[in-house]
Amino acid sequence: MRIVVAATVVAGVLLVPQPASAAPGWKDAGSKAFKSAGALLQVAAVNKRTIFAINENGKPFHWNGRKWTAKKAPFRFRPTGIAASSARSAWAVGYTGVTPVAAHWNGRKWKKVGYQGAKFGPLDLPLIPLSLSAGKDGAVWSVAGLNSKNDGASAVRRWNGRAFVNVNVPGAAGASLTAVSVRGKDDVWLGGTTTANGTQVVATVLRLSGGKWKQLAAPGGSWGVVGQPHNIIQEIAAAGPGKVWAIRAQNGGGLLRWNGSKWSEAASPLISHYALAPDGGSGAWTIPSPGTGKTRSQYLHWAGKWRTLRGPDRKKNTYIHDIAQIPGTRQIVAVGSVEKNKKQLPIVEFYR
Repeated sequence: MRIVVAATVVAGVLLVPQPASAAPGWKDAGSKAFKSAGALLQVAAVNKRTIFAINENGKPFHWNGRKWTAKKAPFRFRPTGIAASSARSAWAVGYTGVTPVAAHWNGRKWKKVGYQGAKFGPLDLPLIPLSLSAGKDGAVWSVAGLNSKNDGASAVRRWNGRAFVNVNVPGAAGASLTAVSVRGKDDVWLGGTTTANGTQVVATVLRLSGGKWKQLAAPGGSWGVVGQPHNIIQEIAAAGPGKVWAIRAQNGGGLLRWNGSKWSEAASPLISHYALAPDGGSGAWTIPSPGTGKTRSQYLHWAGKWRTLRGPDRKKNTYIHDIAQIPGTRQIVAVGSVEKNKKQLPIVEFYR
């Protein structure tokens, strides 16, 4: 059926009713640059014109506001984190075998840089990078731990302009740190777990502010038992001094928020959250474990209550591995893969 809409003439100007703008939703942002196999595992956004992503083999991609382009990989590795402070400064961390590695984007190319090991007494442990974050001022921090995020030694590393080096953080001794979020060189957040009695695991959160590290009152209650699979802080995201988000994951999902004086928790429909991004307002986005095997991606948005949204139907198993807010907007970018001909092909979805 054809619908005809009448036009109105006012003062000699023809006014034609315009269609209402489409409601925000998750949309595909495919690219010819994604022809090669390899799931996108990590994404970081500087603004609407600069986004970095990296695939499972360490192949980097750049978004310039119009299209994606592939860049030369400095070496082959499995990425566990990517962060960017500007169009000319980005970092990626990961591992090859059991060796931690890192790379830096200088505005022209990606180059391998040092990622220091960790000494614990006579042992030199190759701790794997678990999390990476950068501030707009170029401050970059990472946390590393054993292959499992449950218990075990961990270390904090900072970018010194040439390499990632170990940093001694007061109050972190004995903790298993798993997440970091950086707003600037004087505003760094660390999250993990620790134990006071050698048996029960509890959450721990540390903040660098005013040049000093402070331990914050962490979400209460036992998070499990040492030596058993237990809850961890999967990811932490500082959107402002009174707006810090974290996700509790593994044995039971929960979205945590720090309002400047205390933590609160939103009960979650997910057993385990996998990635987190502030929404640019008063809420946050999370995703479930990427191995859901559905033909449409799934996202959960919290803004006083939970809402589930899905991406386009790709007719094949679709997996989302990471999400990031595009600074200064309410837009979100997500990366992952779709299964085709027994291969994982890269996909990108934007919420806008």
